[in-house]
Amino acid sequence: MKFTISKSKIDQTIEFLSNYIDSNDTFIPFRCVYFNIDSEKLTLVGAASTLAARKIIPIDEKELKLEKTGNFYLSVTLLKNIIKKFDKEITFEAKENLIDIYEGSTFFTLTKINAGVFPNIQFDDIENNVEIDSYKFEKVIYDVSTSTSASNDRLNSLIYKCINISAKDSNQLRFLSTDSYRLSSEIIQVNQPVTLDLTIDAKNLKKLITKDAPEKVTLFFNNNKLGVSYENTVVWTSVNKTQFVDVSSLFQVKYTRNFKIEREEFLRTINKALFYQTEKDKKMEFYFNNHDLKLIYEVPEVGIANAESKALEIIEGEGLDLHLNYIYVKEAVSALDPGMLNIFVSQNQDKILFISENDQNHIQLITPLRKYK
Repeated sequence: MKFTISKSKIDQTIEFLSNYIDSNDTFIPFRCVYFNIDSEKLTLVGAASTLAARKIIPIDEKELKLEKTGNFYLSVTLLKNIIKKFDKEITFEAKENLIDIYEGSTFFTLTKINAGVFPNIQFDDIENNVEIDSYKFEKVIYDVSTSTSASNDRLNSLIYKCINISAKDSNQLRFLSTDSYRLSSEIIQVNQPVTLDLTIDAKNLKKLITKDAPEKVTLFFNNNKLGVSYENTVVWTSVNKTQFVDVSSLFQVKYTRNFKIEREEFLRTINKALFYQTEKDKKMEFYFNNHDLKLIYEVPEVGIANAESKALEIIEGEGLDLHLNYIYVKEAVSALDPGMLNIFVSQNQDKILFISENDQNHIQLITPLRKYK
C-alpha cells in the first residue's frame, strides 16, 4: 500500500476522527485510525465502543495520489504527533510489518499493530433518514443537556446522563432530559413525519455535529444507532436500551403563578448577589413581588448579599418566596432564548417552569430546595 496526501487534508481528518477514539481503550484497534485505500478513495475510520465516524477522501491526483491499494491501522496519538512534523505532502507506504511515513528527508518508520482485525463497522445501514438543520440540531442538544447529570456516582442512574429523542408520526422531534431535580425539553422540526423513541448518551450526541458540517445534514436512525451524514462523512452513536424515565405527568402540572422579567435582567440580578461561590453553598432565596424581585445569598461564616430588580411583573397569582439552587436556575435560564422570560410556579410550589416568549417549544423546569425553619 502506498499513497501521498496533502498535510492539511490528513491533519484535518485525523483531528476530526480523534474525537471518536479513546486512546486508552482496552481494545487496541479502538485506539487507532483505520486506513483503507482502493482505486477511487481513501476511507478512514475511528471508533469506540459506542461511537463511530468515517471520512472518505476521493482520489483526485492533487490532494490524494494513489500508487498501491491496501489497508492498515495506526495509533491516533502517534499519527497526530507525526503529521505535525511535515510541511506539504505526506507519503504513507506499507512494507510487510512496517509503515513508512515521509516527506523529503523527514522520515518515520512505524511497526504495524498486530492486535487483531479492525472491526467491520457498518456505516451504510441507514434505514430511516430525515433532513435536519445542523445548527438547530446542535443547539437543541446543548440546550437539553442542561438537565443531564454530570455525576460519576455509581448510584446515579446512567439514564440521567442521556437525552431521549421521540416523535410519533410527526415532523417534530422532542428532545428531553432529566436528572430527577430538573427537566429540559425542546422541539426541532424535520422535513418529514417520523416515529422514534431513542435514548442516547448526551456526551455522544454532542459529538454528532462538528464545525465542518454544512447547514443541512441527514439524520438517520434505527433501533440500535442514531447518526448524521453529509458529504464524505458519517458519524453515529449507539442507543441506550434502558427505558427512559416516564415524565408525562410533568406536562400535566397545574401552574397557578406567573411572573415575567427580561431574561438578561434576571441573570444580571442573580450575578449581583453572587459574591462568593463554594461547592457546598448553592441555595439562593428568591422573593417574587409585584415590580420587585429580591434575592438573598448567604455563605455561612463568610457573609450575606442582597440584590434587587424593579423589573418583575406578576401576571397571575400572588407573590411568594422560594429557595432555589442558583446554579440550576442560571443554567436553565441561560439555555433559553434572550428576551422576555416567563416564570411559572406550580400550585404546590414544587415545580418552577421557565419559558422564553421567543421560543415556546423550549422549556426548562427545576424543583425548589426544601425550606428549613
